[in-house]
Amino acid sequence: MVTAIDLFSGCGGLSLGAARAGLHPTIAVELDKHAFAAHKHNFPNCQCAQLDLSSIDAQDIKETYIGQPDIMFGGPPCQGFSYMGRRVLDDPRNELLRRFFHFVNALKPRVFVMENVPGLLAEASVELLQEAISSVAKDYEVLPPVILDAARFGAATKRRRVIVIGYIPDVVAPILLEDILDEERESVCVGQALASLPEPGDHDIAKVIDTSPNDYVKSLNRRIPDVGDDCAIADFERGLVSGFTATKHTILVEARFRETLPGETENVSRLYRLDPNETARTLRAGTGSDRGSFQSARPIHFSSDRVITVREAARIQGFPDWFRFHPTKWHSHRMIGNSVSPIFAEAIMKPVAKALGVTP
Repeated sequence: MVTAIDLFSGCGGLSLGAARAGLHPTIAVELDKHAFAAHKHNFPNCQCAQLDLSSIDAQDIKETYIGQPDIMFGGPPCQGFSYMGRRVLDDPRNELLRRFFHFVNALKPRVFVMENVPGLLAEASVELLQEAISSVAKDYEVLPPVILDAARFGAATKRRRVIVIGYIPDVVAPILLEDILDEERESVCVGQALASLPEPGDHDIAKVIDTSPNDYVKSLNRRIPDVGDDCAIADFERGLVSGFTATKHTILVEARFRETLPGETENVSRLYRLDPNETARTLRAGTGSDRGSFQSARPIHFSSDRVITVREAARIQGFPDWFRFHPTKWHSHRMIGNSVSPIFAEAIMKPVAKALGVTP
């Protein structure tokens, strides 16, 4: 059995991609109570813990498994390095980058995969990354950090991320950047991603007549052993899908949305309107309660004069229709915006699984 540890797991974008590649998460750690609850709900056979990784001891994780972990992956909170807004290099959350590599050092997984924002490779912050990598370099062969875009790996959204992969060469077959780049494929347009979804309404659950209208959606919705809540799966099999509660707009706002062409930005709200024939821009998360609880800027639907629903955001990001987030739109959109696209995560994890001798 593979031991796969997801640190800073969020709602489970990396976990889902790993599971699709055959690396089913066995341990997940997340501090945010809502993201933790979503991960626990969608990965019922994973040991989920709501813990603060800035303060716990590695022994707290070691006690949950036997032997050497096969893989540890995660995306430490990265707001201090982000190009969005003002970068704050002394943001205390930046210390969590060092903590990720601290756990690599302490737990010695055969492979580690770390993802983060492109700003981490900026001149002002790359030294911190190199320092963190050097703390484990003696034990690991570490691939040079690389910026990859989810859209180049079959996702319906542009989302550039820094990926750092390291492996212990004595126990793992070589992992090459070329192996990952071989997973590249055509991006998907928004029209394909949102195909067959009904209009939102007063209720969270809606009936989806066709749950596999094209290859993109069919691939999203394929079942994975040990992933998914039984009730959500049962609902999905009857065509019942969550995430359709409508956002109410005034008549004036709807009129402004109506005058905005696909691919353009609405003048007052500064929201852009999705183009059905293009890949979506990066979905944003907004901020947590510690940073003012600001709502994420959701794009305008390409043909309806409204912002997108939770399920539409999930489709764009690459989550299956049976994946459940949170009863409220705010928490759900924040989880999706903070997540790694599962499609992108799967592409990254496939060569890693192969190097570990694991098949889906």
